[in-house]
Amino acid sequence: MAIFSTIIGAIAYAGGYLAAAAGFSIATATSIGVAVANAAVSLALSAVSRALAPSVSIPQSEIQAVISQASAPRRIYVGENLAGGIRAFFEVKDGVLYQLVMVSHGEITSFEECWVDSEAVTLDASGDVEAGKLSEYVNVQTRDGSTLGGDYADLLAEFPTWDADRKLTNQATFLAQMKAPQGNDFSKVFPKSYNTTLQWVIHGQAVYDPRTDSTTYSDNAALVIAHFLTHEDGFKIDPADINWDSVSAMANVADEAVPQLEGGTAPRLRLWGYWTLDEPPSDVLDRMHASSGIRAYEMQDGRIGLIGGSFGTPACTITAKDIREIQTSEAISEREGYNVLRVLHMDASQKYTVTEVDQWRDDTRLAVEGEIVKEYELTMCPNRAQARRLAKEQFHDDNRAKVSIITNLVGLKARFPREHAQRHTILLDYQPEDGSGRVIQGEYEVLDHEFDPIELQCRIDLAKVDRASGEWTPEEAGDPPTPLPASGNSEAPDISAVFSQRVVQASAGNRIAVLEVDTVPISGRSDIVIEAQYRTVTEAGGGTIYGPWIDMQATGYTAQSGAVEDGRDYNAQARFDGVFYEPDAWENLGSITVQIDATPPGAPSELFAANGTGRVNLNWRNPTGEFYEIRIYRSETAVFGDAALVGTTGGVSGQISEFSDDTITAATEYNYWVAAANVSGVEGTPAGPANITTT
Repeated sequence: MAIFSTIIGAIAYAGGYLAAAAGFSIATATSIGVAVANAAVSLALSAVSRALAPSVSIPQSEIQAVISQASAPRRIYVGENLAGGIRAFFEVKDGVLYQLVMVSHGEITSFEECWVDSEAVTLDASGDVEAGKLSEYVNVQTRDGSTLGGDYADLLAEFPTWDADRKLTNQATFLAQMKAPQGNDFSKVFPKSYNTTLQWVIHGQAVYDPRTDSTTYSDNAALVIAHFLTHEDGFKIDPADINWDSVSAMANVADEAVPQLEGGTAPRLRLWGYWTLDEPPSDVLDRMHASSGIRAYEMQDGRIGLIGGSFGTPACTITAKDIREIQTSEAISEREGYNVLRVLHMDASQKYTVTEVDQWRDDTRLAVEGEIVKEYELTMCPNRAQARRLAKEQFHDDNRAKVSIITNLVGLKARFPREHAQRHTILLDYQPEDGSGRVIQGEYEVLDHEFDPIELQCRIDLAKVDRASGEWTPEEAGDPPTPLPASGNSEAPDISAVFSQRVVQASAGNRIAVLEVDTVPISGRSDIVIEAQYRTVTEAGGGTIYGPWIDMQATGYTAQSGAVEDGRDYNAQARFDGVFYEPDAWENLGSITVQIDATPPGAPSELFAANGTGRVNLNWRNPTGEFYEIRIYRSETAVFGDAALVGTTGGVSGQISEFSDDTITAATEYNYWVAAANVSGVEGTPAGPANITTT
């Protein structure tokens, strides 16, 4: 199709662009783009090879994701589904990746819920994601297929090549616009890059309901099957050739309220799923039958009706005098059949995947035979109780005695069921008059019926009926599947940080100020580092003007700016960078005014050290004049350059101050100094050393 002509080249460009946006080098980004293009070409070639091969249905896992291939069988959805689609357009412009995805062939009822990377997101009226990490980066719009699936104003405005020839008439589509975040945020917002999974929970096509003479959304199994039988891309049966009374009766059975183990009720028989335009119609009917127990059959008037539900009223009784030949087979033996039935169905609570529930097991046979397992996959069955109930009936049906008879024209009475929406049964009363042979009596289901107009005889295949197989209690639904684990999304921990200035000696006689953010470390998190930014703050015209954010150089839990201007106001923000599900929110750390004071305070005097109990007690006289704080240093040598800061304290100009150092080691010689510092951190001449040996 022509609409796919731009995809191969666009994927290379978009792949390279998105890699670059994530912070890769140009060379790396280019190689990524080429790799993506090669993958797209491979997909296109595989699509051609598939077109030449026998047609097969697309696997469910592929249906439910956006796929990057140039052609694939179109799909028609019924009931509720999680659907992706086929990329019909894939292009980057001005930092935005545009993807137009074909979801369904023909109109659907509604787009219900958008999913990105298997997580539901909420969209506002404009299609923007309302909350979470995608809120600034993703917009999704939809077309339900009622008219043109390619008619999006954004595509028409941004891409001249997307013109009226790209109508996608009656195709349900969605357009996703994904804006590339900058820097480290890219890998967190779009961890799968251009392969981000985009899906929708949809309600499929509207179906005709003869009971109300209306066409609306419904997942009623009988109505869905009738829809497929008459659909122009299904069995294409003329609606006049459908016995709608039969459909109505079967629809009533499908709508019956069945009590659920979890409480409340659910309709008896529903169908969710799809069919593709290259599937044999008989295969689709087989899937629908397996998931609902409903079959289409030819009725007495030649029209097509539906049969299913519970075993019905026997249509007739056939006796030995009417039977010319009879063949029987016993119930399944240990060499054939099965005694364990694995049950699988589509489960919305498991993200619409085919999920296994409790098995049906024949414990009596298991004790003798060992496990003989069969898998029963109901891919269009959306309800656990429905799946288990159908599997119970199937277990009975597959493991029962069979009878094949050839009878006279009396057998014609067995050709059609007595009532609509019932499984077709008859009574068999085979008692040979001469007393020879085996007596076969009871209720049997009609599996097949053939009439030979030449020989005037009927061949009927029958299977024994046990009505207990149709009995049901809510408890038989079994345990629900284990809930899916939480997404495991790791959220960033709360940040505690201090924003300050530091004065450093740039050169002899030249001091400069830098901004610093110090963060309290997070215990046990080796993956976490700090990110910090600063900007200028200017008050002008009665308002506040902010400059652009500038990244600070970070090491571990500390970040520092370059040189900043004396007297300017600065604002800072910080956040953690680590292994989180989404980028951490920025934390505003407030504003400070830089003040570089190059004039050091005077020197303290009268420094004295004395031993205390487990401590050294210091006292001194503060310098006269202004100072901001007193800094206490200690060294085991008499060299001030070797000393380390052990504490700070305040004090009053010219008065005595004191400090106790309790971080000492006994019987050790120490030297102490004290120095006054101004608000910019500039220190005056220290007093000391005061020498002492600890006791």
